[in-house]
Amino acid sequence: MKKTLYVHIGTTKTGTTAIQSFCIDNQETLNQKGYCYPLFPYRYPDVSERRNARFLLEEASDRQGGIFREGMDKIRELFQTYDHIIVSDEGIWSASYEQRITMWRALKAEAKEAGFKIRIIVYLRRQDTYLISGWNQMVKSGVGNSAGTAWKDYVNDLVHINKMNYATHLKKLSAFFGEKNLTVRRFEPKHLTGGTIYADFLQTVGLELTDEFKIEQPMRNTRLAGNTHEIQRVLNGMPEMTASFHSFFRQALLSFADLSGEIYPNKMFSKEEAEAFMDRYREENQQVSDEFFDGGELFDLSWKDIPKWEKENPYMQDDLIRFVGACCMRLIQQNQELRSRVERLEKSQTILKNPVYAIMKRKAAKAKEQ
Repeated sequence: MKKTLYVHIGTTKTGTTAIQSFCIDNQETLNQKGYCYPLFPYRYPDVSERRNARFLLEEASDRQGGIFREGMDKIRELFQTYDHIIVSDEGIWSASYEQRITMWRALKAEAKEAGFKIRIIVYLRRQDTYLISGWNQMVKSGVGNSAGTAWKDYVNDLVHINKMNYATHLKKLSAFFGEKNLTVRRFEPKHLTGGTIYADFLQTVGLELTDEFKIEQPMRNTRLAGNTHEIQRVLNGMPEMTASFHSFFRQALLSFADLSGEIYPNKMFSKEEAEAFMDRYREENQQVSDEFFDGGELFDLSWKDIPKWEKENPYMQDDLIRFVGACCMRLIQQNQELRSRVERLEKSQTILKNPVYAIMKRKAAKAKEQ
């Protein structure tokens, strides 16, 4: 059996964190079945260690040396024990063309030299929900200068729009690796094997979800809802905003985001806007469906009847009051924790300065107990 390297490339917001965590949690079971999800020591800003394919994307320009060589040598070594190795990083799909093509060329050369196959796995999400989730995540994370971008500007950014031309991107991958080496899945419950991302992903690598595998408490990807995303977005644009300030404000907002979303459920698109937006991708989506599926609609095109978010909504004032309250409560809590630490340190200093007094005090306490 020829060795296989499975490269899971996203797209973002399609259960990638759940897949990565599942593979780590079930490493022993995967190993017993001849599979490995290796973790590497290489770290990149704002990239979780779970995303074990990141070094392939970042370091492929130096194939003969450095981190890429070191990591690929580790993969070759693992192939001596395992027939199948899985790597994953959702950032690969949306990386620049230069990064991606450099990575693909380097991987293809490695596969030819070492004699292993490459299988590409990609999950697709309906474009309007993909865009909304991506914007929400960008605002929540506060990473980069665009974290303060208003929705009306984000939705017209061609960089984001072009990422969702699925047929165009898949054709390039098919041409490079061959269509038979490309697995395309739809991130919709009715299209997932067994209705779960875990069973579906295992199927893509030739396994079946059985009782041998454990599913830990599902990770909930907390999100900003109601008006909290707009409050965070405005804060992101403050000139003195730092990572620590952003983290403080984000936690305060997330503490009542569910409540805000319950009181003011909304979407960034109106139903009519979402339909018009999806019309942009009708031809591309049909090509994907014809090529990889049954030729029908690629995605479920039904929309919930939820109002579009408006800045001048009647709930904004209450959410601003909640935000101030949440910040104050966090400050009070932090202050109490600091006071407790100071009191403990003062007691420790007293004991160190007066050891005889401390010994006498302990003896007196024992005598009193007797």
